[in-house]
Amino acid sequence: MNEYTAVKKFPILKAYLEHFSLTSMKNEMPALLSFFFIQGQTTLPYIRLPTGDSHLDLRVHVFWIQPSRTGKSIAWNFISDIMENANIPFELFASGTDAGMIGSTNAILDDNNKPTGEYETVEGLLAGRKAINFDEGSILLTPNKHNQETVLYLQTACNPVGSGNNTLVKHMKGNKIECPSLVSLWITTYPPKGVKDYVLTKGIFQRVLLYYKHWDMDDRQEVSNRRLGTFMKKPVEKDITKDDLYEYFRNTEKRIRDRLLNMAEVSFTSWEESSNEEKEDIVQEYMWEMFTPSVNYSNALLDKSDQIYELLHTMSPSMSEIVASFTPAVENYLGIFSIHMAILDESWEVNEHHIDMAFEILKDLFANLIAWLEDSVEVGSNKQKQIKAQEAMVTCYHELTGQEIDSHGDGWRLKNIFIGTYMEKTKVSKSTADRHFKDYGASLFKSRKSGGRVYIRKIGDTQ
Repeated sequence: MNEYTAVKKFPILKAYLEHFSLTSMKNEMPALLSFFFIQGQTTLPYIRLPTGDSHLDLRVHVFWIQPSRTGKSIAWNFISDIMENANIPFELFASGTDAGMIGSTNAILDDNNKPTGEYETVEGLLAGRKAINFDEGSILLTPNKHNQETVLYLQTACNPVGSGNNTLVKHMKGNKIECPSLVSLWITTYPPKGVKDYVLTKGIFQRVLLYYKHWDMDDRQEVSNRRLGTFMKKPVEKDITKDDLYEYFRNTEKRIRDRLLNMAEVSFTSWEESSNEEKEDIVQEYMWEMFTPSVNYSNALLDKSDQIYELLHTMSPSMSEIVASFTPAVENYLGIFSIHMAILDESWEVNEHHIDMAFEILKDLFANLIAWLEDSVEVGSNKQKQIKAQEAMVTCYHELTGQEIDSHGDGWRLKNIFIGTYMEKTKVSKSTADRHFKDYGASLFKSRKSGGRVYIRKIGDTQ
């Protein structure tokens, strides 16, 4: 995680990740996403990203899939602590009813306890500006009518603020509730079964940053050892404290708000007294001036898009069609994250370097998604997958010319060349090819290292 340019460049981001890791260990990517999750809510009232005749906002929605007892739930303890001290509202998902999600109405009674014919609205969970934690996201993936409606509400809540498409509507007898949603979603779950159906049919997956990670026993033991190493040990004081993190988010909101109000020539008091609709009008009026693109901004975006589609072209047609449904979200988040980088850089110009830093992160997320889909969406039993993969490996092995390495004989193939050949033949990503080799190749090949390079030879070959 420390290899990312943004982490190297911005001390506050690096410090945030270090503090996060003291609470939730070995979860570097979710830690990184949580920073922008918080910053997205921080900036929400003031920034829109223009996209032609429409716009996006800077919210970051996260769907984190990982086995149980691996730090997902406890991570929220850290995230919510930062938000509480940065004055960012948040709530936990507790009710999936329409009333709980969108709201309800209560009849207003007169002094004689009789209905006046007027109603007051009780806001639901998805109303207004806040961060929401769905700690048991698996319930959203249960195929029943009620949960399907909940997912549709969440999809609507993810639509750009101020577009009108983020307003949830509930029709009632003689009345209706309209609920503009400004929420950011942090959803966690253990790996669900039948993931293909969820990915292909539930639009929520195309609106969030989806992160999946498998933990094996080595991962669990590593975290156990690290946790045990903290017992009776006082944490080392860091140069950038948690108080500094709180202050960063508070100051960031003030800095962005002051810029908007200065541009609009609106006082803080007037802003606070304005309705949400009036505030949105101001934000959209000045969204073109809040941040300006550098000369190379558009070319940098197009270059990253080319890289995404180059990756899709190397995949099988069936898998590329599945993965392609996620590319609009990746492109949206590329624009969103580039502004987040500019905010970290305290720059009102978004340049190609901000895009590069954003793409580093999103490219890894996209590769992770592809590897997960390639493995999970593949049809057939585990035994069939193993047979198919091993047959392809043996074919690739025999297509390559053997080499002699000192004291180990002849017939060795360079592993990186072998993996590249396997990727070409099976149309899978490198991370999937590496995992297939680990899962299915260990019984077929033995490895040797020579001159800093790794070689493999089929077990039983002695030439």
